[in-house]
Amino acid sequence: MNDSSSAKKNKPLNTFVERKFNISTYDIDIAGHVNNVVHVRWLEDLRTELVSKICDFKELLNNNLYPVVTSTEIFYKKQIKYFDNTVGIMELAEYRHGMFLLKAVIKSGDEISASATQKFVIINLSASKICHDLELKKYFHGIDFSN
Repeated sequence: MNDSSSAKKNKPLNTFVERKFNISTYDIDIAGHVNNVVHVRWLEDLRTELVSKICDFKELLNNNLYPVVTSTEIFYKKQIKYFDNTVGIMELAEYRHGMFLLKAVIKSGDEISASATQKFVIINLSASKICHDLELKKYFHGIDFSN
């Protein structure tokens, strides 16, 4: 169990992204609301935008390093319909020993329709291994790698 000082130490700077999502007819399922798989695609869009914000994504990929999702957990709270004004917000909640923890919400109007957490690591594709603090430090900014 971590004490609050170590939890604060590993919390990155206020790093988040927010984006409006356009709903297409192909996003709607037979029940007349946005299909659950669309939420996963939106999380991917948010994660890619967030990683691009906290590192040089092109440089990362050019060095054969790639973000790989290790888990996604979504809690659906309210359905989203075709004409709903939909926004996604994702934050980098924590980094610890090579693992990035993301928290996200998808809002329809002023109400949360889904909340999610995602974990990802950076994989060195050449070595087939997870990158850790020393290797990641040169690519990412705003993260405390001294944990």
